[in-house]
Amino acid sequence: MRPPTPWLLPLLLALGCSRPVTSEALGLQYEPPSGVSFASEEAGPPAVAHFEGGLELRSVPGPELPLETPPEEVFRLAGVPLPGKALQQARGTLPAGAVARYEFLKGNVRTLAYVLPRPDRFVLVTFSAPESDYRPRSSRVERSLSTLKLLR
Repeated sequence: MRPPTPWLLPLLLALGCSRPVTSEALGLQYEPPSGVSFASEEAGPPAVAHFEGGLELRSVPGPELPLETPPEEVFRLAGVPLPGKALQQARGTLPAGAVARYEFLKGNVRTLAYVLPRPDRFVLVTFSAPESDYRPRSSRVERSLSTLKLLR
C-alpha cells in the first residue's frame, strides 16, 4: 500500500469544511453543515440567505411573533407558501433563543422549519430534501443551528 498523497488531506478537509456566514441584512452569523456552501443573499425585506442543498434562512421584520403562531401564518408573513402538510410541531430552545420546530411533507419532499422570534422580527430556517435522504441531512442542519448567532 502506498502512502497517501500529501496534498489529498488538506484538499479533503477544505472541501468538507464550511465557513461561518455573517449577514448584516439578516442580522446573524451562521455556520452551515460541513459541505453546504452559501449560494446567495437577497437584501429583502425579508432578507434571505440561500445555501446549496435546500437550506434557506429568512429574517422577517415585524412585531414579536408568539411561539404558538400557526405555521400557516408564519409562512404567510415570510412570503413563502406552506411547504406541505404539517407532520410534527414542537417547541424548544437553541443557543440563540426559544424556537418553534415543524416538519412538513409534500409529495416525496420533506421540509424542516425552525422559527426564532425576536422583538422586531423572526428568523425562519427551512431545509427541504427528498424523503429518501432527508433524515441524515436534516440531522446535520439541526446540529448546525447551535452556531446561529443573532447580531441584533
